[in-house]
Amino acid sequence: MSAGQLFETLITPRFTDLDTWRHINNTRLYHIHQEARMRTQMELFGRDAWFSDDVRLRPLRCLTDYRLVSWYDSDLLARVQILDCDSQGFRVISRLYQNDELVGEQQCLMAAFEQHHRVPLPQQTLERLQGVALGAADPLPGDAYRKLFSHPGGFPVHQQLTPRYGDMDVDSQRSEAALARWMEQARFGGIRQLEMGGLGVLVAATDMSYEHYRPGFHAVELVSGISRIGNSSFIFTGGCLDKGELQASANTVMVVIDPATDRPVPIPPALREQLQAWLIPGLD
Repeated sequence: MSAGQLFETLITPRFTDLDTWRHINNTRLYHIHQEARMRTQMELFGRDAWFSDDVRLRPLRCLTDYRLVSWYDSDLLARVQILDCDSQGFRVISRLYQNDELVGEQQCLMAAFEQHHRVPLPQQTLERLQGVALGAADPLPGDAYRKLFSHPGGFPVHQQLTPRYGDMDVDSQRSEAALARWMEQARFGGIRQLEMGGLGVLVAATDMSYEHYRPGFHAVELVSGISRIGNSSFIFTGGCLDKGELQASANTVMVVIDPATDRPVPIPPALREQLQAWLIPGLD
């Protein structure tokens, strides 16, 4: 194994990955990044590395850019690299290509958990990662949006969600995949109430933070609101509260488009007024 080693794998989209726009749903594309990470983890640590009864590797934060729409019936080539690591965690980047075009990129800050608490990386794991890491990673952007959840009652959109058995992962805790879906549901609870005036919206980027993966089947509360409005885009900030405690949160950049051209358009006054009504109190 060499420093900066590139791991490659082909992943075939499934029919169930499609959304109502008939392309691959953005959260399902997130899941494909997750699959690429897991296959890399198995190549690094062995065929049984997809589960663990003690120390588990999970994301603290994932930043995903959706560069191009991706489609059914065409494989995705995933290229994965370990960027950097230390005793507290490591950075991994995955890029997805379809028909030789880069359609998406994800950077994850990974950490080790045991009994639902952060722990240092096991020494053997750290040494293995150091052997393939590129050795450098640019600083991640700030995550100030997490502080907005210190007063979640001020968020304009609230909804309850009941976890399902299928929201558990192989280690009997809440899955990364489920929490990503819940962040989608948090923003959709607001998006579906907007009168778009014939326009559409696309997800351009998501920034998700994970506090813990503790399980439970009691209802959780999803909260969301608008944290920024630009010329043709806006940011939906949402979170999942488990018994009043933040479990996961996300910033999502939404771009307003003309469905006839799939091109961004300025936010019209009527839509801007609706978005302004959902601004989260206390923003600077």
